Amino acid sequence: MTNDGPRAGSVPFAGSVEASRIGFPLQRGGAAATLEWVRRTLTIYRRAVLERRQFASDPQYRARFVASCLDFRRWLAANGAYGIRRAAASRSAS
Repeated sequence: MTNDGPRAGSVPFAGSVEASRIGFPLQRGGAAATLEWVRRTLTIYRRAVLERRQFASDPQYRARFVASCLDFRRWLAANGAYGIRRAAASRSAS
């Protein structure tokens, strides 16, 4: 992903929970840095929701964390980056 192109300057799903948080690193560091940040944050949030000892799995917070995970996945998919690592890893294992 490069810093030029139609997607690098805008944040899809402007009404989403995470739109402003995604927009900040996008403007500051570019698309490649944002891609890594979104992937890393998605991984952290997903683990927190699945781990019973984390407060993110508590019913009071779980829906918010799941909504954020969905926003991150949508952003990755809209920018052609959702599932890339898994596909590359499965090809190298073959």
